[in-house]
Amino acid sequence: MNEKNINILRRAFLVAIAVAISIQVCNFFNLSHFYAAIGALNVSDINDSKTRKQAYDRVITTVFGGTIACLICLLGFQENLVMYIFGLCVVCCFNEMVVKVPSAVGCIAFTYIMLNVDPTKTPIGYLLERVIGTFAGVAIISLVITLHNYLFNKAEMKKKVPPTPKGDLKKLFLKGLEPGLAVILGLSLVQFINHFFDPEYITNYTLYYCALAIVVPFRLEWSELLLRTKERFLSTVFGGIVAFIIYFSGFRGTLWCAIGIILVIIITEIFVKVPASLGGIVFMFIMVNMKRPGLTPMIYYTNRVYGTAVGVITIILFSFIFNKVVEKYKLKGVKLKRPKIKNFNLSRRKK
Repeated sequence: MNEKNINILRRAFLVAIAVAISIQVCNFFNLSHFYAAIGALNVSDINDSKTRKQAYDRVITTVFGGTIACLICLLGFQENLVMYIFGLCVVCCFNEMVVKVPSAVGCIAFTYIMLNVDPTKTPIGYLLERVIGTFAGVAIISLVITLHNYLFNKAEMKKKVPPTPKGDLKKLFLKGLEPGLAVILGLSLVQFINHFFDPEYITNYTLYYCALAIVVPFRLEWSELLLRTKERFLSTVFGGIVAFIIYFSGFRGTLWCAIGIILVIIITEIFVKVPASLGGIVFMFIMVNMKRPGLTPMIYYTNRVYGTAVGVITIILFSFIFNKVVEKYKLKGVKLKRPKIKNFNLSRRKK
C-alpha cells in the first residue's frame, strides 16, 4: 500500500475517534451531533498546524457569514434573491479581506438562513446551533490530531501553515456576484422541474443543495470547475450509499457512526478518488440528523442528489456562457496595433 493510502487510513481512524468523542460530548451538553461531526470531518489533516488553522477558519467564517444573513433577515429581506446576491458579495469580501479566512463555509451558513430552509428555526437559533456544534467538533479533532502527532509523528508538528493572503476586492465581489446570479437560474430550474415530480420528494432542502452545488465549487477556471463539481456529485452519491446500508441494516449509535465515517473516507478517497468531506456530511445527516417531521432518509437523499445534480449542471452551463461572453467582450475591447516594421537597406555598401 502506498504512503498516500496509508495517510488516508490513518486520517480516517483519527476522524472516526473525533466523531465518536464529539457525539458523546454533544450528548452531555445537548449540542448538535451533526455540526460537531462535520466540523471534525472537514478540518482534519495529518498536519496539526493545518488542522488548527482550518478549524479556526471554519468557525470564524461561519460566525460572520451567518451574522450577515441574520442582519439582512432582521431588515425583512429573508428569501429576497436580490439581497441574497448582495449579501453573498459582502460575505466573500468581508471574510477574505477583513477577517482573512476562506469564505466558502460562511456562504453555506448565509445561504441556509437566506433561503429559509427550515422555517421552524429562527436565523439566530440556527446560527448559534451551527457555531457551537462546529466549535465542539473542530476543537476535538484538533486535540486528537495534535495528540497523535505528539505520540507518533513529532516531525509533523514542526510544519507550519502560512496565513491566508488578503484577497483582491474586485475578484471577491465577482466571486459572490457570479454564483449568486447562477443560483437564481438554478432555483428557477428546480421550481420548473418540480411541476413534473411528486412534491413529497421536493422540499426547501432541494433548493438549498442546488444553491450549495453552485456557490461552493464555483471557479472561473473551467477545468477546476469541472473537477470540483464531479467530486461533489460522486462524494454525495457514495456517502449516501454507505449511510443507507448501515442505517437500514439497523446499525445505529456512536460506534456505527464512527465505523461508517471510516468506510466513507476509504471508499470515496481510495477507490472513487474524490474528497470525502461531502460524502461524510451526507452520511452523518442520515445517521444523526433525521429530526424534522416527514424527513426520511430517502427524501433527504433524493433532495440532496437531485438538488446537487441541478446545481452542478447549472453552474457548468452558466460558467461556460459567462466565460464566452467575457472573452467576446475582451476581444471587442482590444485595439489591434499595426506592428512597426523597420526599413532595412538590403543593398550592399560599396567599398
